This record gives sequence, C-alpha cells and structure tokens, in this order.
Amino acid sequence: MVKLRITLLLILYSGVLLAGAPQPIAAKTKVIKPAGWYEAQAVQWQEETQKEKRNAASWMNYYIASRYAQRPDSQLADIVANMRAAVPGSFEMLCVQAWQEDDRAKALPMLEQAFALQPNNPATYASLLLEHEFLGHDEKRKDFSQKLFNSEQFSQALLHYSYNVLMSVEKDAVLFTEADHITLPILVLQDVMKIRPDVKVMSLDLLLEPNYRSRKLNGAGLLWDDAQLVPLSPADQKKTLCASLPIQNQNLAFYYTLTLSPENISAIKNQLYVVGLASQLSTTRLDNMTRLKENLENNFLLDYLTVNFDGESESATGKVLQTNYLVPMLLLHEHYLKMGDKQRAAYWESMVVKLASESGKETLVSNFLAGKKAEALPFVPFALNTKDLDDHFRLVKENVYAFNAELTNGRYNDFLDYLMQTNRMDLYEKCKYDLSRYEEPALSFMKSYHVPRVVSKKQKFYSNYPVINISYEAAVAYCEWLTEQYNNVAGRKFKKVKFRLPSVNEWQIAAASLRNAESWVLEENKAQVKVFEPGHDVSRKYEMKTVSLADKDILYPWFRYYGIRNTVLNSRGCSLGNFKFPDTLKPCPGTKTTTADGFWLMAPVESYFPNDIGLFDVVGNVAEMTNERGKACGGSWNHSPEESTIKSINTYDGPSDAVGFRVFMDVIEP
Repeated sequence: MVKLRITLLLILYSGVLLAGAPQPIAAKTKVIKPAGWYEAQAVQWQEETQKEKRNAASWMNYYIASRYAQRPDSQLADIVANMRAAVPGSFEMLCVQAWQEDDRAKALPMLEQAFALQPNNPATYASLLLEHEFLGHDEKRKDFSQKLFNSEQFSQALLHYSYNVLMSVEKDAVLFTEADHITLPILVLQDVMKIRPDVKVMSLDLLLEPNYRSRKLNGAGLLWDDAQLVPLSPADQKKTLCASLPIQNQNLAFYYTLTLSPENISAIKNQLYVVGLASQLSTTRLDNMTRLKENLENNFLLDYLTVNFDGESESATGKVLQTNYLVPMLLLHEHYLKMGDKQRAAYWESMVVKLASESGKETLVSNFLAGKKAEALPFVPFALNTKDLDDHFRLVKENVYAFNAELTNGRYNDFLDYLMQTNRMDLYEKCKYDLSRYEEPALSFMKSYHVPRVVSKKQKFYSNYPVINISYEAAVAYCEWLTEQYNNVAGRKFKKVKFRLPSVNEWQIAAASLRNAESWVLEENKAQVKVFEPGHDVSRKYEMKTVSLADKDILYPWFRYYGIRNTVLNSRGCSLGNFKFPDTLKPCPGTKTTTADGFWLMAPVESYFPNDIGLFDVVGNVAEMTNERGKACGGSWNHSPEESTIKSINTYDGPSDAVGFRVFMDVIEP
C-alpha cells in the first residue's frame, strides 16, 4: 500500500505570542519556511507538550512541525503514539492519525469524524478536498474547495499566479501540475470562481496512484498504456506520463506548468514553447509569440506584480513563484525590440528589471538585456562544500538566515578563480578587486592582502580576513553564483535557496539577534535584558528587564548585558570590537597589543565574541553592504564607535577598504 500523503495545510491556533514562544504552523499555500525553522519549532512544541500533556493543539503543532522538518516516519509514529495516550479522541488526534495512516480507506473516516467535531476548523479542509478528488466525489470536493477558499488559506499572490496559469492554456486543454501548493489553488479557482473549468488538470503526484490514474484519465477521455507505467519508479512514471499521453492523444493540446521538475519534461523539452506561465507541447514549429502577447497583455492579471496590495512578505508562496514571469516577459521584450516598438520593449524591460531585483536575478537579467545571453552559458559546477556552508548559517527570522561571519578573501577568491577557469572574463572584470585608488606602499599591502595563497595550519595569510575593495555589483554577482552552485549540488540540506544581500531592516534584526522578532522593524521590537549589580559587566546577581529596541541607549549587539548597552569597552577597558579609536586610548590591560582593539586595520573574521544568534563582527571590522546600493551597516575599523552601532547606516560610493558584505540566505524550498 502506498503511504498516504495527505497535504498538511494548516493554520493552527493563532494568537498573541511572546518573543521566543513556539509559533503556529502556517499553511504552505501561504508561506514556505525552511526545514531548519520547522525543526526548531518542533523542539519548542515538544517542550510545550511536556509542560501540558493534555494540550491537544501543542501536540498537533509538534507533529506538523516535525513532519515539515522531514523527520523520519519512525519519529512521527512515536509522536502519534504519545499523542494518542495524552489526548485520545480529540479533534487534533483524529487529524494527526489520518495524516500518518498508510491506508486511505482508514484515513478518510478519521478526517470525517474530525470534521464533524469541529466543522469550522480549517485543519481538515485541504486533506478532505484531496481525498474527495482522489475518490471522484466531485460535489464534495467542490464543497471543501469553497470552505478552503473562505478560510483564507492561500497567499493572495498565489491565487493571482494560479489564475494566470489557467489563462495560459487554450480551451479544453490538458494541464500537468506538480506539488500541492500549485495544484490546490488551481482546483479551488475552478471549483469556487468557475475560472477555466474546461481545463483538465492532471496532478502528477495524484496520478501515481493506480486507481486515481484510471478514473481520472478515463474520465478525461484519454488513452494510455498502464502496463507501460506499472513497473516504473515514481519518477519514471511522471516522466513517461508527460511524454506518452500527448502521443496517444494527438487530438488534444497539452500544457506543462513552468514549475514542473526538469526531470519530468526532459524527454520533451525541445518540443515545449513558453506561452505564459505554462509551456505548450508541439511537434512542429509553434508561433508562441502571438499567444504570449495575448496572454500577458490581455488575459493575465498583473497589477499585483507592481503593487503589493496585501503587504505580503518575500516568503509568501505567491511571491516566491514570481520569478517564473521572467522568461515570458524577456521573450516579449526581445520580440518588441526586433519589431522596432521601443515603447512596448521598454515597458516589459521595466517589469523584468523589477522582478529580477526582487528575486536576486539582477546580474543574469542585466547580462541578457545587454545582449550577452548569460543564461546560455553552460552550468559548470564548482566543488562547493555545502555541509561547511550550511554549518555557518544562523536563523534570523522565518525563512531568512545569515552567514555567521563577513565574507572572507578565501571564499571570494574561490569565486574569482571559478570565473577565470570557466572563461567568464566579462564578469571577472566586473568582480575583481579594485585597487585603482591606492599608491605605494598601500598598493603593495592591498595586493598582498587579496592575493590567493595556499593556507596551512601555521600560516593563514589574509585568507580569513574580510573581503574588501569590491563593488556592490560584485557582491550581488557572488550571491547569484553561490545560489546557482548550491541549488545544483546533490545532498544539500535545502532543496532551493537564494543567497543575497540583506535589506537594512533584515541586517538590523540579525545584528540585534532578536530570536523570533515580532517585526522586521528594529524599533518595533522588545527584548529581555540582564541588569547586573553596579560596577559589574557580569555577575551572579541580576534582574531581568524588558526594554524597547527604540531606546536610543541601545546601540550594540551586547545590549542584553544592560550595563554596557551603549559602550564598546568593558569594565577592564578592553574593546569588544574593531573600531577607529583615538591614538590616546590605551591597549587592553594584560595584552601585548599596541592598539585599543588589537588591530591597526581589518581583523580576521570571528576575532570577537558573537552575538546571541552566533553572528560575529556585526559592528566594526568592515561595514556590511545592504541591498540598497551605497548603503552599508555596522561601521568598520575606520569608523568611530558612534558610527558603528546596530542602528548605524554608513554610506559608500564605490569599492572601499572599509566595506565588505555578509551573505544572507532565503530558504525557498526546504
């Protein structure tokens, strides 16, 4: 029996939460968070179940967080067994039992019983919708589509996106989909809004079930060879369905959503033509430009791409999918250029540039628009150690992570070496170190500082020092390169990520190390601090106090030791970071250093204590670029302590010896 895979699309019990408390698990059709976030939540929810064993909501959150964290089935089964003993017969217990059940025939009655207990709780809606779709109960499926729609379980951007997917295809076409967060909103739009009910939606995930496959394909009047599918693996079944159904049903038009896994369409990729948010299969040359213009200029709803009406975050599911507009829009831009219609070409270029900037594809798109066709370059893998990379990232908030140190010369030189070895010389020229403003002897020092060297245990050279003297464009290009490399490495921790520069708000929240911050605006948050005895930085006796981050005295990442919240020197007179001090300030007592902070210029990364989430050097050393060109945060070795706080915004006008960057990471698909 194929293990039951009922979609877990939940909004569990929401409410006002204190910082650090476990968070309710949101629907994956609303936001997508990283596996690491779910793992952390699973640990916290487990603690909640120990505090109050009869709290069924805590048990449900614990199970869902564990499942999204991709814990093994044996651990999930243990959670279910313990939950059954603690809260038998509860609504939550029935839901969890159904989700864990191997046999659909046993799972459906549990879901129906849970629904009868709490018909207004949306936790059962998505699962019952899919179960009734699987069983062919069309009216019941439509009923739960309505309930799911009314319960606001979808990102509004996702509904707009799904509408445009449906509008991409011609009348009575077959549309292949994959992944529940793609299939579910399409079914709901058909059932509830009566949008394109003529389209035959074929979920590759559901078609793996023989009974469903037989009913669905027969119901759509399609011919197929089941004997060809049965002996194949699930992955090969999907691939075969995509390729064979059009051959056996040449009277119908077949379309494939742009979100399908490349493996599923590998056998037919040369026969696919982009016509919107789907590709049409054709064995002969297809004039897809007419369809593209009709869809994007007349049929699509695109206002939501230019105005964020609902204030959704970058991790909202619909926002994540927006990158799929780039290809059709670039095709339209190129078409209008060839036709000499500069006005229409400029409009689509502006749309492409906006979406590219929001999705971290600036360099790729700018190269394309400049005629360099960068996307045509073959992918060449770099020997990226993803285990080492993953180990250095720390969770900031939601699906956003930050590297625990400023990017080093060693890591950046790997990037430059890659560009040289793969003959990407145009990009290399843009990204290489800019030493043009230096004269001797500073020039010789900077050359020595940046030159790649063979590192040994005894001699590190400057490999572990922060990278400097590069442009904003170079930092963005590095992040895009790292994104491409990571997402193509087998065995990586996360399925899909995006590396990028942070916004000012994101940087400040990370620098202040606010776990589960209430807001992305620093001043809107509160935190607990320790107030020690007078005259002591740290002591056994202290009082806890809640403070607002809007307090003008809170300046440095060690503010939780409240007595030194607004100073960079501890009670011994030792500097807690690498800053620009007056020459008259004495070195740290008891050390052999000749400066107050131990360094004349830049310091090796990780030279001082990290903040509470494990980030080193968020203030001082080098100012860190943000995604706003010309703005950096945190100050540097060449900025005074007053210019180097968690609230400081430093400006720069080009490559500088005081400016580097820290890589942030969005986990798009855990």
